[in-house]
Amino acid sequence: MLKIVNLRKIYKDSRNSPIEVFKDFNLEIKKGDFVAIFGPNGCGKTTLLNLIAGILNSDNGSITFEGKPTNNIKIGYVFQDYKNSLFPWLKIKDNISFPIKLKGYNKQEKKQTVKRLCKDYGFNINLEFYPYQLSGGQQQFVSLLRGLIMEPALYLLDEPFSSLDYQTTILMLGKMAEIWQKTRITTLFISHEIDETIFLAQKIILLSNKPTNIIKTFLNPLPYPRKIELMNSPEFIKLKKEILEIYNQELINDNLNINQGENL
Repeated sequence: MLKIVNLRKIYKDSRNSPIEVFKDFNLEIKKGDFVAIFGPNGCGKTTLLNLIAGILNSDNGSITFEGKPTNNIKIGYVFQDYKNSLFPWLKIKDNISFPIKLKGYNKQEKKQTVKRLCKDYGFNINLEFYPYQLSGGQQQFVSLLRGLIMEPALYLLDEPFSSLDYQTTILMLGKMAEIWQKTRITTLFISHEIDETIFLAQKIILLSNKPTNIIKTFLNPLPYPRKIELMNSPEFIKLKKEILEIYNQELINDNLNINQGENL
């Protein structure tokens, strides 16, 4: 499993005052689970992924996967903005194969691996194109494939559909659900859209404001494979209502605390 124990992370604001994002934060995620993380803006969702990936260092605590530090395992990371995460000077085949190039794969090995990956997930685009020649959804799918090419133990997705239009997002949700069903990779998915989190995840973790803690973990009863029509089902609507009621109460409580602090 992914195990986070007593995690602590502190930032400094513009006045060099400490801001505690995480304090004694604990989380366990079973191997193979698809977990969505949902919470208020600025609560530390992206920071959490960056700490897991080793992009940021914690001030205290441990993060392990199957007992190993996460910097010793393969991690696929899909960033929010595909326009900045893809290399515009590289062809699509080279963008997808970039992680295995760093591992020393030769030209033929890269070609075969990319071809197999695209076939597995139905990506029928000319691999000789450059990113600017693709639509936004196609570019983000390239990012998804690049995150998968190393066959990672852990797959991190930081609001991967936030830059896409609604129609493309619906298509990408279906693709993402298909990817997880085929791979069963342990996946952490961040989104500010509650419909996306419920559609994809087995479990939804609701976070509080800073210092961030887990308010509640919701189990998602919706069966796989999931179709877009599920978003209109009574089970989907019931779970959405339950999450949003607690989420809205957290926002109200936070605003009350801010106002009380201003009046002191």
